[in-house]
Amino acid sequence: MLCAVLSQTTRSHNNVNSALVTVISAILRADMRKPVLALIAAVVLGIFAFAWWRHAGSVSSSQSPSAATKPGAQRQPSEPRPEREAPAAPVLVDDDPRGTLRLEGQVLDADEHPVAGAIVVLGSNPSRTTTTEQDGGFAFDALIGRPYTLVARATQGIAGPITAKLTEKSDPVVLHLRPAAHVTVTVAGVDGKPIDGATVELRGIDTQRTTTKAGIATFATVVPGGYQVAAWADKMAHAMTWIQVSAGDTTTKLTLSAGAAVSGRVVDDHGNPVEGARVTYHGASDWSQQADERYDAITTTKDGSFRFAAMPGGSFRFVAAHDQFAPGTSSLVTLDGTSEHTGLVITVSAGATVRGRVVDATKQPLPSARVRIGISSRRGMIFEPPRQAYTDAKGVFEIKGLPKRELAAVAMHESGASQTATVDATLGDVGDVTLVVDVTGSISGIVVDPQGQPVDAVQVSAGPNFRDQRATSDFTQWRLRGFPQDLTDPSGHFTLTGLAQGSYSITAVRAHAASRGRAGATEGVVAETGTKDLKIVLAPEGGVKGKVAFADGSTPAAFTVSVGMTQQSFLGDGTFELDALPPQKYELSVRGPSFQTRVVEVVVESGKTADAGTITVAKGRILAGTVVADGQPVAGATVYAGRMLFGNGTSNSANFGPMGQGTKQATTEADGSFSLAGFNDGDLAITAEHPAIGRSKAMRIPTDLSNQGELVLELQKFGALSGVLRQAGKPAEGILVSCQSSTTPGAIYGVASGADGAYRYDRLAPDTYKVSATVGMPMMGMKFYSKEIVVPPGKEVTIDLAVEPGTVTLQVQPVPKAGKLGVASVWVASGNVSARTATELSVRMAASGQGASQWVIIRAGEPARIAELTPGNYSACVVPFPAEVQGMGAMGY
Repeated sequence: MLCAVLSQTTRSHNNVNSALVTVISAILRADMRKPVLALIAAVVLGIFAFAWWRHAGSVSSSQSPSAATKPGAQRQPSEPRPEREAPAAPVLVDDDPRGTLRLEGQVLDADEHPVAGAIVVLGSNPSRTTTTEQDGGFAFDALIGRPYTLVARATQGIAGPITAKLTEKSDPVVLHLRPAAHVTVTVAGVDGKPIDGATVELRGIDTQRTTTKAGIATFATVVPGGYQVAAWADKMAHAMTWIQVSAGDTTTKLTLSAGAAVSGRVVDDHGNPVEGARVTYHGASDWSQQADERYDAITTTKDGSFRFAAMPGGSFRFVAAHDQFAPGTSSLVTLDGTSEHTGLVITVSAGATVRGRVVDATKQPLPSARVRIGISSRRGMIFEPPRQAYTDAKGVFEIKGLPKRELAAVAMHESGASQTATVDATLGDVGDVTLVVDVTGSISGIVVDPQGQPVDAVQVSAGPNFRDQRATSDFTQWRLRGFPQDLTDPSGHFTLTGLAQGSYSITAVRAHAASRGRAGATEGVVAETGTKDLKIVLAPEGGVKGKVAFADGSTPAAFTVSVGMTQQSFLGDGTFELDALPPQKYELSVRGPSFQTRVVEVVVESGKTADAGTITVAKGRILAGTVVADGQPVAGATVYAGRMLFGNGTSNSANFGPMGQGTKQATTEADGSFSLAGFNDGDLAITAEHPAIGRSKAMRIPTDLSNQGELVLELQKFGALSGVLRQAGKPAEGILVSCQSSTTPGAIYGVASGADGAYRYDRLAPDTYKVSATVGMPMMGMKFYSKEIVVPPGKEVTIDLAVEPGTVTLQVQPVPKAGKLGVASVWVASGNVSARTATELSVRMAASGQGASQWVIIRAGEPARIAELTPGNYSACVVPFPAEVQGMGAMGY
C-alpha cells in the first residue's frame, strides 16, 4: 500500500479541475481473512448491507395476520400491504386491483407425496394465505399478471421462497417441502430474569406468533430469510430486532422494559384533527426499534388523538400515515421510559398527487403496468419504501398522498421497464408524467442437468456483473425495480426481461436449495443483454460434512460454518453437515465464541458430500479482566471484543447483517470478571456496557499488548451526542452519521438524520470521537464530512454537520509493480495521511479529525474518480486486495 500526498488548489470554484495521480503499489501479500478496509468504511458497508437486507426481509403495512382461508379465498383488504419481490426494496402500496388470473399449485413432501393442510402464503398486496387440499393442491384467484413470491410450511417442513411470473399461460407452481429452519427467542427483563407469557412475533412474508415459556419462544417451522422479531408483555414496551434465518438453528434475545405512555394528536396543516391516521414510532438512536405499520400502529380517534401505553426510554420519531395525506413526522422526541409524555403533535399535509401515463416505445398505452414512486436518493440512503399503483386500460396511473419532495418514478411491465425518472413534487401536484417502457432487453435460455435434460421450477435471477463497469454504473435503476427473476417452465426455459444493455450475472437455484437458504452460494453465469440461447447446466447439489474439535479432542459447544454467502449454526458434538450446495470450490469458514476462526478449502462435487474431516481449532488469544465502576466490580455487564465493533446510538449490539460477525460477547460474573477466547492476531477493540450504569471507553488491543489477561474496563456514565445535518444550508434527511473513537478505530457507531436533519446518540462512552456525515454507496464512492468532538460523562454535547461538496475532480490511477491489479480500495483524505499498512491507515484515518474524505472500491485496475472535492491538500491511498478476491466477495473482505 502507498499513500501519496497531493496539493490541489484552484482560483475559481466554478471550474472543474482534474488531476491525474499515479500511485505505485505493491500487491499485498495478505491472508484473505485479514480485513484491509479502513474501519470507518466498514461501518458504512455494514449499514448499507443492513439497510438492503432489512428491506429485502421486512414488510411494512397495516393489516393484522389472520387465520388461513380455504383455497382461492381472499381476506378482505383494509390497509396497503407490501409486495414481496426479492431483492427489490419493500413496497408500501395500494392494494392490487382485482384481476382475472388464477395461480394454481401443489405442495409435495420430499418423497413427492401430496401434503394436505399445508399453509401457503402468496406475496400479493395484501398478502393472502390458504391451506392445501387432500391432493396438496392450492389456488389463488382474482390476480393480475406480475411476479408473485410464495412460501409454504407444514409439519413435514417448508418450501420457498420462490418467485413466479403469473401470465395467462403460466404453469402450476410446485412447492417441495424440505427440512425447516428453527428459531429460538429468549425474552428477559432488564434484570436478566426470563419473562413468562410474553408474546413473540416472527415477522416476514410468513408471520408466526407464539408465547414464551420460562422466557423461551420456539418457532419450529421457519422459511429461511430475513425477519423482524418483536416481543412484548403486559404493561411492558415492545422490543424488536432483525435476524437472518438460515438452515438449522437461529437464536436471538430481546430485553423488555416497563416503559411509559406517550400520547398526542394528528392534525392537518390547518390544525384540524385527522381521524383514521396510523401512527407508528421509529428509533432514532436505537434504530432496531422500528414499529411495523401492520402490527404496531395506533389508529387516531375522531379528535385525532392516539396513545401508546408503554414506550421504552430513548430517542424516537413518530410517523402518521393516512390515505388522503402525505406522511407526517414528529420532531425527535427523547423519552425517559418512566414518565408519561403528552402533547405530541404530528402534522400531515395534503401532499402531492402524481398522475401520468405508461406507454411503450411506439407511444402506445400499457395497461396493468406497475408504477413505483419513491423519494429520490441522489444523496444519502433513503429507507422509506416507495408507493405503487397500476395503470388502467388506457395506461393512466394516479398516486395520491406523496410527500412534496423530489421523487423518482419507474414503470414495470411484462414487456420491460422504464428508465428511472425524476418527478419534482416539491411544489405540489404533478401531472402528465410519461414513463416510456423502453428498457426491453432480455436474456433467455434453458436450464438443463448434466445429461442435457431440462430442469423445471428453477429460480433464475439476473444481477450485476461486478467485474464489468457497465453493470453497476447506475444503481438507481435497480433501487426501485429490483432484479429480474423467472421460474423455469417444464421445458426448462426462462426469460428475464427489463434489462438495459450490459453484462449480467445469471444465477440458477433449485427450489430445494433456496428453501435451505443456499441461494447465495451459487456462482453466476455471465451473459450479455440480448442473449437468446443461454444454456445453464445445473448439476445436482452436493454437500460438505466434518467435525470441529480442539487439539485435545474436545469439541466446542457452539459454532457456525459458512461457505460463500451461506452459513449454518450447530450445537452438540462438534459434527456438522451442510447440504444443497452447488458443486464448486469453497472457502469453508468455522467460527465460534470459544476459538479462533479457521478457514479451509473444500471442493463440493455434484451429488456427493465432501468430507472435510476434523477441523482442528485453537482457543487463540484470550482477553480477560474486570469491569468496574467507581472502583467497584460490576456484575451483569456485557463485554464486547473483536476486530470491528459495530453499534447504533444506544448499544454495541447493533445488527449490521453480516458485518461484525467476529465480535465476541461475555457477561461479567459477580466479582466483575470476564474472559473471552478465540481471537486471531491483529488489533482488537474491547468495551463494556451496563444499561443502568454506563459504558467504558473503547480500548485498542494490539497483538503484543502485555496485560491482555488483566484488563480493567471502567464504566462511566453515558454521554449523549446530538446535532443537525445540513446540505446546501437546508436540513438533510436520510444521511448516515457515523461516530468513531479517535483512538480505537475498531469501535464505530451509526445513526441517520431525520426530516429535520436532526440526529442523536443516546448512549456513548466518554471519549473523543470523529463524527462524519456519510453519503454515497460503496461501489460508486462514499463521501465523509467529518468533525471531532469530546463527549464527557453524563452530559450531552452538540455538533452540527454539513455536506459541502466542492467542484474539483481527482483521478487516482493505481499501477502495480508487477502483475495485474484486481479489486482495490481507494481513499482520498484531506491533509497529510501516511500509512504503510491497512491497519495503520485505519488508525490514522480515525485520528485525522475535521476534514473531508472519500472512499471507493475499484475493479480490474480501473482509475478511481473522486469528485466534488474542495480545493486544498489531500492524501491518496490505495489498498490492493489479493487477486482471488472478486465481485461481491470484496464487500465482505
